[in-house]
Amino acid sequence: MYTLAIFDMAHTTVNDRDEVYRVLREATERQGAEYTDEQFRAHMGTEKKWAIRQLLDLGGLEVTDELVEDAWRWFRAELRRTYTENPPVPLDGVEEMLVTLRESGVQIGLTTGFSREIVDLILESMGWTVGETVDTVAAGDEVEAGRPEPFLILRVMSDLGVTDPETVISVGDTSADVESARRAGVTSVGVLTGHVTREQFSELGADHVLESAADLPELIR
Repeated sequence: MYTLAIFDMAHTTVNDRDEVYRVLREATERQGAEYTDEQFRAHMGTEKKWAIRQLLDLGGLEVTDELVEDAWRWFRAELRRTYTENPPVPLDGVEEMLVTLRESGVQIGLTTGFSREIVDLILESMGWTVGETVDTVAAGDEVEAGRPEPFLILRVMSDLGVTDPETVISVGDTSADVESARRAGVTSVGVLTGHVTREQFSELGADHVLESAADLPELIR
């Protein structure tokens, strides 16, 4: 029986209209980085500052801390601007799903590659609060390494006092989400609301694949 469900944010529970990926790509390409779509997709779902460093390197640049910080500052400012002007919204059925799970006794955690300042901006814009909508949120800059490492999932488990990974199910839209769940020893669920296909999730070894995170209660039942 699952007692804790953990969800990624962008493209799993939150519709940001792909703005985070636009801004991430622009933050690195404006520095002169060039890379393939496939290389970029491999960094979806990861902690964003780490992704910037990796993409700058893949893009053929001499990566320095100063270069990374410049791209990171631009990324944060542009994402805050676009999220303020055009706030993210919950994906269809997600809010109802969260209510259903919490009413059945399942705790809810969110994990994300966003920094805490962006997390708070998104939650505020959607009217989601910790303790009411969800039970805890772990941001990408609050752990030693983001996905595909398991630390975000482990942080949520620790915050909520959950010790048995067999009672935890983790839902996400990227390959990094699936790998993170595998490393944490919890059940992995891939959802098709992002940019990964059902076949790709199967190849990645996802335990389950759903059309949407909104379908999770039916799977748990």
